Amino acid sequence: MKLIKRNIDAIEKPEKDLYLFDDDLAGFGLRVYPTGRKVFIAQYRVGGGRGSRQRRYSLGVFGKITADEARAKAKDVLARAHLGEDTAEERDKVRRSQTVAQLIDAWSVDGALNNRRTGVRRKQVNIDQDVALANHHIRPLIGRRTVESLVKGDIQRVRTQIATGESKSKRKGRKRGLIKVTGGEGTATRTIRLFSSILSYAVDAGMIERNPALGIKLAPSGQRHRYLSPQELKRLGEVLDQPAASETAGTAATIIRLLVLTGARRGEIEGLKWSEVDFNFGMLRKETSKTGAKVIPLGRAALQILDDQRQWTSSNQVWVFPAHKGAGHFDGLSKEWARIRRLAKIEDVRVHDLRHTFASIGAGGGIGLPLIGGILGHRQASTTQRYAHLADTPLRAAADVIGSEIAASLSGSGSKEQRRPEKLALL
Repeated sequence: MKLIKRNIDAIEKPEKDLYLFDDDLAGFGLRVYPTGRKVFIAQYRVGGGRGSRQRRYSLGVFGKITADEARAKAKDVLARAHLGEDTAEERDKVRRSQTVAQLIDAWSVDGALNNRRTGVRRKQVNIDQDVALANHHIRPLIGRRTVESLVKGDIQRVRTQIATGESKSKRKGRKRGLIKVTGGEGTATRTIRLFSSILSYAVDAGMIERNPALGIKLAPSGQRHRYLSPQELKRLGEVLDQPAASETAGTAATIIRLLVLTGARRGEIEGLKWSEVDFNFGMLRKETSKTGAKVIPLGRAALQILDDQRQWTSSNQVWVFPAHKGAGHFDGLSKEWARIRRLAKIEDVRVHDLRHTFASIGAGGGIGLPLIGGILGHRQASTTQRYAHLADTPLRAAADVIGSEIAASLSGSGSKEQRRPEKLALL
């Protein structure tokens, strides 16, 4: 067959590895895995004659490179083979010498940038967290090992070492002083999942044939689901209604109200732009989020807060919640949240638990899980299923029902004077 995009797209998943070769260029082929993965290859013999060793060289994954790009690479590999050069052997020499530390470095500047499933560009804060996780735990334990030498047992051993605290350390950080690296089962689970993704990147890059982390037994992630009760929401509302004690307190109170009224993630509200707020249709049109571009429907209570917020910011302001000092958006929620939850006597509640609370109230109020998942932007139904035990227009109506009930528990939105005594600070 002729290896062109139309023909390759039409190839279905085989029961076992399938090799197909191009009609026009001898030695240029495609390897199709039972998983559906398709890899361009160049197959050749070095030295001439049937007694010479047959070699196979991976040119790249279909979808990451085009058929034309793969064909051009194949011509080069096959021409070098005709001259007696073995491209596959040269690649194998590099593979055998590539260390885990070098793999982490390569992945940090390439593979960590985009979501492996969706291809969406990831936020820099998430990239930095993953790179730090790899550098703090994987690099010290097996950074000098070659990637090719790793087997499943090595990954299991690393998991155990992290879980028992062998990778914990203290080191000086650039911005925030001393960095304390701790271990534990939760850290081990997160790190091995990340390492598996890094090793999948190595497979795509042609460094190894198979990911040795596949099938590793991991402890449950230990996700907890903390929901605020109506009484706790009332106490939270009372604290938020108190006069702002500092420049940042009013902004933090408004952000917290929006988080619990919308079920949005912290970064989606902290980094909200006015260009993303659609007052006409009552929704936020986020340009980017953890799951890519998304739409967040708004209830009346949330819309009113945003409408009030417009009066406290200048017309040429990009951010809904601009930083009080310097450029960019507000990022002082952590300190204020610690104070607010202490006053509200909900010290064990995280900011992300406000999102769980939004969903739990919706589920408890009879809103269907598909609607809740639509509001929260879940890509998989299984993500929303965690709320099952709590018993375009439809989404907007559901958001309004949930928001109204939360707003009632919060004892109202609070007056503009209570929430924002520092109007000039935002102009």
